[in-house]
Amino acid sequence: MISPRLTLTAIAALSIGPSAFAQDAMPELTGTWQSLACELRPQAGPDGVQPWYLTRDIVFSGGRIDAHFTTFADANCTAPLVELKFGGDVIVRGPSDVAPEAREVDLIVNDYLTVMPRMQGFADFLNSAEPGTCRAENWVVGVEQDVFETGCSVMGVASNTPTSEYEVLYVSAGLLYFGARPVDGRSLDDPDTRPTALQMPLRLAEGGMTRRVGAGDVREPTHIEIVTFRQAEGADPAEVRAFFEDITQRMNQNDTLLYRTVAQGADGTWLAVNYWTSREDMETLNAQAQSWTEEFNAMAELADPSSFTLTSYAIGD
Repeated sequence: MISPRLTLTAIAALSIGPSAFAQDAMPELTGTWQSLACELRPQAGPDGVQPWYLTRDIVFSGGRIDAHFTTFADANCTAPLVELKFGGDVIVRGPSDVAPEAREVDLIVNDYLTVMPRMQGFADFLNSAEPGTCRAENWVVGVEQDVFETGCSVMGVASNTPTSEYEVLYVSAGLLYFGARPVDGRSLDDPDTRPTALQMPLRLAEGGMTRRVGAGDVREPTHIEIVTFRQAEGADPAEVRAFFEDITQRMNQNDTLLYRTVAQGADGTWLAVNYWTSREDMETLNAQAQSWTEEFNAMAELADPSSFTLTSYAIGD
């Protein structure tokens, strides 16, 4: 069973800060990132290190982080215990030795921290706090309350106290890696605790940019391809974007598509900008893609075939 005593930094087990360089120094962070599967973390508690089962949904945008963690009472992540949401600033400090293009990043919870019990036992635990030390209202299953200003004594959350985590972040091929957590469950609340290894990644669910595939790849694109189209009537934009993520992963296997940016217009139009190693590589992969029958049958249901335009340009020296 997970220890219910979750400190603010443990809840933020991923991180958040004002700025050395702000998030502009790591634009590939921008987007919505989600867990690939149920995750397991070590969590320090009064009875020693306990397993912490969770899923993460994290948005990076405009120099800030907004995160939604769901903690579960079981290893299959089928019995939600409590939902935690928090937000704050992102500070990119500089390069990390953990991986090529990884960055040392400070994450600061300084905006909000909400708690929503999903089981009666956790609501009872919150209600066991001394009056006035964990919100004023009684805790009820399914009702969210913000404890950032008031604090919550039984969770180890001090009132109006921003909390920093000293992280390492690395983006590669549509995946976002945070630093591995200490095996003894300690929080990353000191620069000396900044991770030296990476943990299970999150997948890019929406927005952002698919980065080049190879770790430490220093190749520069020499050709740009621009594709525009209009989504099919009644198509779900989320399904259109999911299609792009799936097809990009397959294209990345060729190791010649270095970057892809996908953007959605307000009127149902879409734009994809692809950065290739060369024009020849672009034409080779596009020719291979003509045999991807299953993928393009799916695309026909999401996009108006008559609306496609494709142009390409050589990048000058």
